[in-house]
Amino acid sequence: MANKSVTTKAAKRKARIRQLIYRRIKNNIKIVLLTLLCVLILTKIAIFFTEERKLYQPDKEVTLTPQSIGVKYEDIYFKTEDGEKLNGWFVPAGNATITILYCAGRGGNLSDRLRKVKFFHRTGLNVFVFDYRGFGNSSGKPSEKGLYRDARAAYDYLITRKDINRDKIVAYGKSLGGPVAADLCLHRRLAALILESSFASLKTYVGDIGGFLPTEWLVSEKFDTISRVKRTRIPKLFVHGMDDEIVIFSEGRELFDKAIPPKEFIPYNGTHDDNLFTTSSAYRDRLNKFFIDNSFYPAQKPATSVSQNAQIKQKLINE
Repeated sequence: MANKSVTTKAAKRKARIRQLIYRRIKNNIKIVLLTLLCVLILTKIAIFFTEERKLYQPDKEVTLTPQSIGVKYEDIYFKTEDGEKLNGWFVPAGNATITILYCAGRGGNLSDRLRKVKFFHRTGLNVFVFDYRGFGNSSGKPSEKGLYRDARAAYDYLITRKDINRDKIVAYGKSLGGPVAADLCLHRRLAALILESSFASLKTYVGDIGGFLPTEWLVSEKFDTISRVKRTRIPKLFVHGMDDEIVIFSEGRELFDKAIPPKEFIPYNGTHDDNLFTTSSAYRDRLNKFFIDNSFYPAQKPATSVSQNAQIKQKLINE
């Protein structure tokens, strides 16, 4: 009897110990989960109050114009469907048949687009570049839906002009302008889409740099480029620097891989804001080749050599 009593007490003591261990583990798990929940809530609050400031970095003062680099232009103001007044520059290029509608990245204003404006102009392309709402002299406050409206308003203005070919308007998006240009192609009639240094979506981009936190679940803006290029049937050109430190190279490659044909991918040695290639004569030749391959008639090619002219002429004859 005594041995049985001792055994019973030992069993009860072991059961109590197991219960205490279980409770401690359960409490520790609760503490960890509550801590993670608090971190996520605080992160969400921080993102809510800082997302706009970090995502959009506009500069209100326009300090330079195309006139500063000896290029003629028109200073344009136009209205969006929700009443914002936007500022843009139309830069003609002689007898150009192609017009670039340029959707810029997340920072600066028109003054910061001059190098690209000069490149398009020297390539023999008309270019219309504009400031999103809240940038430069444009009214309003930037937002994802707002930027989409701004691009549509820019297109709607362009097609009112009598000096351009409405069937040869090309949407060109740089970085954050990528999803803006891609969205435009789903709502307006564009001839082609060119994306430079753009990302698959803001959530995947943020996820790439978010570390251990699932920050891609917490951002409110989506800027989903990839779902749009999957539905865009016009010719598409993707251009991305292999050393891009802001939008990693794999983002641009994923965009190209998931896009439906016709499409082309141009990787280059350079970083996100490295203009050595994307304003070079080599890139000019690649652009002209893209236009020829997709049945555009190139406007002018001032930097094209005699042998290249012969090749292009023969290609046009063969087509």
